[in-house]
Amino acid sequence: MVDRPPPASASVPTPPRGPAPAQVVVNGAVRAVADGQPLPDLLVELGLRPGSVVVERNGLALTPSELSGVRLADGDILEIVRAVAGG
Repeated sequence: MVDRPPPASASVPTPPRGPAPAQVVVNGAVRAVADGQPLPDLLVELGLRPGSVVVERNGLALTPSELSGVRLADGDILEIVRAVAGG
């Protein structure tokens, strides 16, 4: 008798590692993020400096001092506007 490994369908799936996935809406587009991801990290991923944007989360405008404490959650809706100087 030949010893054969069990079929792939019989293997036990391993649970995903790391934070659970979450979906947020950023300026109308759905985006996958890690549940609990800090908002400033998302801004950096988007190529934005946290101090150069205005962020609205779930209909409420955030002050610059609030940004660092915000953790993203599944279903969050973000509107991000870049502040532009000039005349």
